[in-house]
Amino acid sequence: MSRNINTTILALLASLLATTAVWASDVYITQAGSSSFIDITQTGNGNTVGSSGTPSTITGDNSDIDITQTGDLNAADIETATGASGTIVTYAATGGSNVLDVDISTATDTTLTTTITGDSNEVTLCGSLGTDASAVGSATCATEVTADTTTTNIAITGDSNKVAVGADAAGAVNNITIGANVGSNYNVVNISQTGLDTPNVTLNVDGDTNAININQN
Repeated sequence: MSRNINTTILALLASLLATTAVWASDVYITQAGSSSFIDITQTGNGNTVGSSGTPSTITGDNSDIDITQTGDLNAADIETATGASGTIVTYAATGGSNVLDVDISTATDTTLTTTITGDSNEVTLCGSLGTDASAVGSATCATEVTADTTTTNIAITGDSNKVAVGADAAGAVNNITIGANVGSNYNVVNISQTGLDTPNVTLNVDGDTNAININQN
């Protein structure tokens, strides 16, 4: 009798431990001070930093935000409000179907650096998002980035990834690397840039069947 009870208890403990291992974590940030350093590391699946309904919002100047997500189906939604000049966002993801959405709005001198390894990931940079990315569709920009001196560095290794950048900024600098000497296929890059000056785009692609769309006015 006790053997059966012990077996049942062990089975329940194993079930609880397995369930605990896959729990996701959700982080929301509202940063109002200047010169702040925020480091977030998430390991596992289904983790989030902010969301479409409640993005993590940065309103102080010269903030440094580092986010690392390892696993699948993770998401980060970062918004830099007006006045959050000099913000640096660094994002690294390893895994599949991860999504990064960044709203820069009118914050000046911002830098986004993204390094992703995996398949079916997505990065979208806008002035403000119209719709977030989902399992059935890509993110869309309601407005484009209007702040000058915006720098975007995106490096992706893997297949079927998507990059979308909307920049209505005179001094926008975009550096996009797909593959980096490792064949990465079926990726999509959409860049829309306008401005009184000539925005800068540096694009390096290593792989097959990639689609690149660049519109500059």
